[in-house]
Amino acid sequence: MSAITGFVYPHPLPERRDYLHQMVQSLSHRGPDGTNEWSQDRVGLGHCLLQTTPESRFETLPLSNTSQTLVLTADARIDNRADLMIQLGLEESPSAVITDSALILAAYEKWGEQCPEYLLGDFAFALWDATQQHLFCARDHFGVKPFFYYASEQVFAFASEMKALFHLPEVPKALNETRVADYLTLMLFDAETTFYEQIVRLPPAHRMTVSQNSLNISAYWSLDPDFELQLDSDQAYAEQFQSIFTEAVRCRLRSAFPIGTMLSGGIDSSSITCMTAQLRQEAQETTKFPTFSAVFNEITASDEQEFMNAVIHQRPIEPQYVQGDQLSPWTDYQHMLALQDEPLFACNAHLTHALYQIAQSQSVRVLLDGFDGDQAVSHGVGYLRTLAKAGRWFKLWREMKGFCQSFGYDLWPLYRSYVRKFGINPLLKKTKITKILGKVKTWQSRGQQNTSEASPARPWAIPLTPDFVDRASVLQRYKHLRRQRFGAQPSQRHEHIVDVTSGLVSATLEVMDRTAAASQVELRFPFWDKRLVEFCVSLPEEQKMQNGWTRLIIRRGLDGILPPQIQWRAGKGNLGTAFDHTLEKYGIDLIHQVLSHPPDAIEMFLDMQELSQLVQRWQRGEAEANDTLLIWIAVNLTLWLQQANLRDNPLEFLS
Repeated sequence: MSAITGFVYPHPLPERRDYLHQMVQSLSHRGPDGTNEWSQDRVGLGHCLLQTTPESRFETLPLSNTSQTLVLTADARIDNRADLMIQLGLEESPSAVITDSALILAAYEKWGEQCPEYLLGDFAFALWDATQQHLFCARDHFGVKPFFYYASEQVFAFASEMKALFHLPEVPKALNETRVADYLTLMLFDAETTFYEQIVRLPPAHRMTVSQNSLNISAYWSLDPDFELQLDSDQAYAEQFQSIFTEAVRCRLRSAFPIGTMLSGGIDSSSITCMTAQLRQEAQETTKFPTFSAVFNEITASDEQEFMNAVIHQRPIEPQYVQGDQLSPWTDYQHMLALQDEPLFACNAHLTHALYQIAQSQSVRVLLDGFDGDQAVSHGVGYLRTLAKAGRWFKLWREMKGFCQSFGYDLWPLYRSYVRKFGINPLLKKTKITKILGKVKTWQSRGQQNTSEASPARPWAIPLTPDFVDRASVLQRYKHLRRQRFGAQPSQRHEHIVDVTSGLVSATLEVMDRTAAASQVELRFPFWDKRLVEFCVSLPEEQKMQNGWTRLIIRRGLDGILPPQIQWRAGKGNLGTAFDHTLEKYGIDLIHQVLSHPPDAIEMFLDMQELSQLVQRWQRGEAEANDTLLIWIAVNLTLWLQQANLRDNPLEFLS
C-alpha cells in the first residue's frame, strides 16, 4: 500500500513545490521504500512507495512516458497482467521489469479514458496528460485503494489520506455537519462525503477528468441486475465458484515479501487461509505461513479458537495471536484518531492494529483478509421474499423450516410474518373496508397529534440536540439514506447489488487501509475480486440459499477445502460481547472524563444530559440495543473534535 498525492493549479507559482514536499512527507509512513515528487509549471504529483509485488522492486513513481507528455502516480496492484501485456503488445518483454504502473500508463496511451475498463485489481491513480492539459484519475471497483480530493477555482488536490490536503493553504479544514449526522445516526452509506466540507471521495468504479474549466466524473463499471447465470447443475455452479475463488486468492499471493492471512474462524477468513495453504502446497512451498487472530479466553461468547484450530491443525500454519479481551478499544486512541483523519466507527480497529503490528515485526507486508465476504457472496435470504411474493407457500415453509433448524430461529412466527406481509396484506389493500379503516386511522392520528404535547419518537437512538436536527436536516437525510440502503428492491439480485455497492463498504475499507498503513502492511481482499462479485451477483437465488442453508455457493464450492465444522457452521462468535466487556473494563474512566467536561463543539450535536443518562443505564446493566455502540461513537466524536484543529471558534464552521 503506497501513497499518492498531488495538485493542479490554474497558474504556475514557484513556492508550490514546497507544498508538494509537505504533502508527500505527511504520507511517508505509507511508503518506507522511498518518496518522489514531480512538478512542472502548475502541476505537482507525489508518491510514497511500499514495495510488495516482485515488479514493485523496479518501480519509481511518478512515472513518465518516453515523450514526457504523460506522468502517472499510482497506488496499484494489477491482477490481469498477462492479458494486459498481450493486449498492449508487451508480451515479448521480460515481465519481471514491466511494473503495474507501466501497464496503467500503457493502457492510457492505448485506450485513453476508457483504460480503467481494462484493469483488474486494486488501484487509485492520477495521470497528468500534458497534451490534453488535464488530470485523469480513477479508483478500483470497490474502493480498496483510497482517493480523496478537493476541488475549487483556486486548486484541485488529491491524496490517499486527507491529512496531505491540508498542507495547501487553499484547502479549508471545516467540519461537514452532514457527515456528523450520518455518523451519529449510524447511516454511513454515502460513498462521497467526508467529515470535512468540500473534501470528498472519488466513488469506487469511477473515473474523473479535471481540466482548467471542468471536472467530470463518471462510472466505468456497474453490476448488471438483469443478468442471471444459467449452468447445467448445482455441481457446475460449485465448480465455477471454486475456480474463480481460487484465482482471486492466487493473484493476491503475488508478493516479494512474506505473506499472511487474517484468521477469525469464520467461513470467509478460513476459506482464504485454506485456499492459500492449498495453492502454496501446489507451488511446492513447504514453509509455514503466519495467520493472525484475536482470541478471547475470558469472553468465551466471542472466542473462535475451536474453529481456528480446525484450520491450523490441518495446514502448515504458524498462528499468531493477540488477547482481545485484554486490550482496550481506546488503546493509543490519540494516535489512532490522528491516523484516521476522522472519528473511529470500527469497534475492532484496536485489535487489527495490534495484529498488523505483529505482522510488521515479522516482516509480513501482505495480509489476505476475508472482510465482509458474507456481503460479497450474499446470504441469499431474499429468496424467502421471492417465494412469498410468488405465493409458493409450501416451498417457503420448507426453506424456512431448514433455515430455522440450522440457525436457531422460531419457525411459526417467521412464517406467519411472511404470510401476513406478502399474502394477507396485499389482499386486504384491495378491499373497501381496508380503505375505510385507513381513513379512520389517519383521522385518529391527526387527533392525537393535535392533543398530544409529546414529541414524535425519533428514528435514531442517540440523543441529538433539536437545533442540530433542524440545522442539518437530519430527519430528511436519515430517511433518504434509509430508503437508499434498506428500501424494497424488486429482486434479491438488486438487493445484493445495493449491499456490495454501499458506501459503508468503501468507508470501512478506508479505515482498514489507514490502520494497516501505519504498520506498512498491504491488505488484499479476495472476496472483493470483481470477477467473484460478478459471479455471485449473477447466481440464481436458489444457488445462494437452499434447504434453509444461506451462502450455499461457498459451502458447496469449497467442499473438501474447508473443514466440515466450518463449512456447515450456522453462525459465528459475537464480537459485540467482547467489545461491551472491554469498553466497560478499560474505558469507563475515559468515558466519564470526556462526558464530565465536554467541549462546546460536541454540545452542538448531542444532548449531553441524556447521553449521561444512557451511560448510567449502561453501567447498571440495563443497556438497550446499540447502547454500547452509541457511547463509543459519541465519545470518539468528542475526542476527535478536541484534536482535529478545525477552527478556534466552533461556531465558525456553521456559517
